[in-house]
Amino acid sequence: MQVKEIVKEGTISGTFLVLESQWRVARNGNPFAAMRVGDKSGEIALKVWEITEETFKQLKKGKVIKLQATAKNFNSVLQLEADCKEDFFQICSEGEFDPACFLPVTTANIEELWEIVDQTRRELKTKPYQFLLDIFFADEQFRHSFASSPAAIRIHHAYRGGLLEHTTGVVMLCRAAAAYYPEVNADLLLTGALLHDVGKIQSYEGQLGIEGTDQGKLIGHLVLGIQMVTEAIKETRRLKGDDFFPLTAELPLMHLLVSHHGQLEWGSPVQPALLEACLLHHADNMDAEAAKFREAIHKHSGDGSNWTVYNPTLKRSVYLLDLEAASDE
Repeated sequence: MQVKEIVKEGTISGTFLVLESQWRVARNGNPFAAMRVGDKSGEIALKVWEITEETFKQLKKGKVIKLQATAKNFNSVLQLEADCKEDFFQICSEGEFDPACFLPVTTANIEELWEIVDQTRRELKTKPYQFLLDIFFADEQFRHSFASSPAAIRIHHAYRGGLLEHTTGVVMLCRAAAAYYPEVNADLLLTGALLHDVGKIQSYEGQLGIEGTDQGKLIGHLVLGIQMVTEAIKETRRLKGDDFFPLTAELPLMHLLVSHHGQLEWGSPVQPALLEACLLHHADNMDAEAAKFREAIHKHSGDGSNWTVYNPTLKRSVYLLDLEAASDE
């Protein structure tokens, strides 16, 4: 049984990856484990009551377990529960499971996504930006890393290929904005869109689940991306001469990259001060927010209800349109 198949109360069994495991103490003084388990179809909370220290040490993050538990409704959200007094799990050894079952992968067509990226690069008229993008996207090793990286650990596009999918989404939104607003420097905006999250290829790792790398946790994808782009600009100047990539091309691009989170409280060192930076920020945010809604819709059980279950990321349920039914009336 996969997580997406857990849609009602009752006994469940399946093989899951331990995503989180925390030791807690209940109001009655008895210890329990507050966990999250999952597979490539999703994740779900698991409570293990009256847990022993020995059992807790076995249920470590990153372990794959065969689990028997009970699905129960708690505050209108299904969660799993198990009792440590019972034999409810078995640790799986390497070779007893398929790693592909636990790390989700984009359902988008990778070749089509790459065609959007490459066509965008080909259409640029600003030579410094075009050459800079070639340093990244003409390199096969970089393309492999970029196409297999997630865009986040949890919040949005948290799966292999998520970074390419998210970047392409942002590029398409920026293309539309550049076509609509005549004041926009399209080459600057699209170069920023292609490079805005490039640091994420150094920020995440993991064969079973998505984990933050040391540099991702200590420095963050935004700064890592700035470092990568800065080095690429240095390489461009080394190969083509200092005049080929003037400061007037570098500073606006760097501003787009450092301000794309939009707000200081969202991790942006500065707020957007260019129209192109404003548009990049909103395109980035729009694609991320849309991904949250799309994921909630895709995970809907199809039980006939127009409402999804409560989504902890969005902090609400999502309503599903039924315009076909309305048009038939």
